[in-house]
Amino acid sequence: MERSARRRLTLAPALSVTAVALMAAAGLVAAQPAGNPSAPTTSAPAADPLADEDYRKGQDFLQKQNYAEAMRAYRGAAARGNAPAQYGIGDLYATGEGVPKDYREAMRWFGLAAAQGNSLAQGNVGIFYVMGMGVSQDYKEGMKWLRKAADQGNEVAQRNIGFMYFKGLGVAPDRAEAIRWFRMAAENGDDEAKEGLKELRVK
Repeated sequence: MERSARRRLTLAPALSVTAVALMAAAGLVAAQPAGNPSAPTTSAPAADPLADEDYRKGQDFLQKQNYAEAMRAYRGAAARGNAPAQYGIGDLYATGEGVPKDYREAMRWFGLAAAQGNSLAQGNVGIFYVMGMGVSQDYKEGMKWLRKAADQGNEVAQRNIGFMYFKGLGVAPDRAEAIRWFRMAAENGDDEAKEGLKELRVK
């Protein structure tokens, strides 16, 4: 599973059977470790060493919390089609680090990376549709993008799909299907999904 940027959006930090509510937009960002750029997909451009180098510089600046320089490096890489850098730009706009927070602009950049098959971006596009952040709320479109991410093994997207089935967001409520997705996410290492299964008293 790709770890090309440090954050992914999530619907809920843990499942609460008695009162599950979507988190406020300000609380959506979950920290993720940085890593190498994701491998190209069939729709991604060929690897560009200069773009990869700019992306790595952006990651270094990001770790130093120099957001302006991170954005500058990401833009250089993104202009050459680097999907992780496009994701990184979306992340900065989503969190308002180094730039004014702008969900519409974040969605635009996540969309560019998602179109290249970046599963982290696909998961975030899904959440933006579910939450109506920068776009009109659309549960079905959100589910479509979450499924794209989940099909690549994105455990956060898998957990979010489980949450949508549990709450009936764009789909008929289905406890068994929710559990199936929570289990899938848990098997892929998602601690929040494991907690959700415990609250549902599922082994």
